[in-house]
Parts: sequence; structure tokens; C-alpha cells
Amino acid sequence: MRSYTAGNLKIQLFVALLLTAGNTLAGCSTVSMPMGSNNVDTPTLLTGSIESSSDVAYADIDDEDRKVIAENLDAIAPELTAGTTIEDLTLPWLNAISGNSGTLSKLDASSLGETGCVSFETTANTIAGIKLYSGTACRDVVKKFAVTTLSVADA
Repeated sequence: MRSYTAGNLKIQLFVALLLTAGNTLAGCSTVSMPMGSNNVDTPTLLTGSIESSSDVAYADIDDEDRKVIAENLDAIAPELTAGTTIEDLTLPWLNAISGNSGTLSKLDASSLGETGCVSFETTANTIAGIKLYSGTACRDVVKKFAVTTLSVADA
């Protein structure tokens, strides 16, 4: 009768050497998978396949443009709090850094006393073209306006 243990030992040693060599060579190769984005200026949408109107607004009008819009609202804050009629007021804005510009219109300060917020519409002349946006700006703790919502308006 013949013993097969000596033969199996050679096969097992050969398989172990192949697995070790394969793992060693696989460790030297680079395999990468993007998990997100380190770009903090423009957020990456990791889920969802349909672009929303607020995503388009964020891509067209960045944080610096929103600060310029808020500064223009701060400039007319006394008229807003005095309760004067401002529906016909148009207020141009320009961001000298980005080159974007637009006109604020249809200011509605009716809920300013209750919520501290003003709704408005603005045009934006950007590299993507001219679009109409509707938004809301609310006052913070130091009574300065900040744009809280902005989305593409239905024209």
C-alpha cells in the first residue's frame, strides 16, 4: 500500500507559496476607490440622481455671492424694519471677486418682526448665464442678514 501524505505535503507547500507570492505582489499594487470629495467649496452629492433647484443655485451662486447679497440687505435694514413699502424696490449687487452680479427685487419683509427673515427674488449674471432665483435671508444673533435658502425660481 502506498502513502499519499508525502505527495499532499508537496502540493500544500506549493499552494502556500503561491498564495504568499500573490498576497505579496497584490500589496505592491495600488487600488483606489474614491469615497467622497475633499473639495469643501463645492459639496459632492453622493446620493441622488436628480439635481434639485437648490443644488443648481449653490453651484451658480457661491458663499461669497450670498454674503454680498446679505450685505446689500443689511444696507437697507432700516427701511425693512421701519415697515415702509419696498415691493417696488430693486437693489443691484456685484461681487467684484467672482464677477457675478444681479438685482434683488420683490422684497417681502412682512414676517421680519416675527421670524427675522425676508424673502426676495434675485437675478444672477454668472458664467452659467442669467437665471432668476428666489430666496430667504434671516438675521443672526448680531442682527446681520445671511442668505439661508436660495433656489432657481420658476420663470
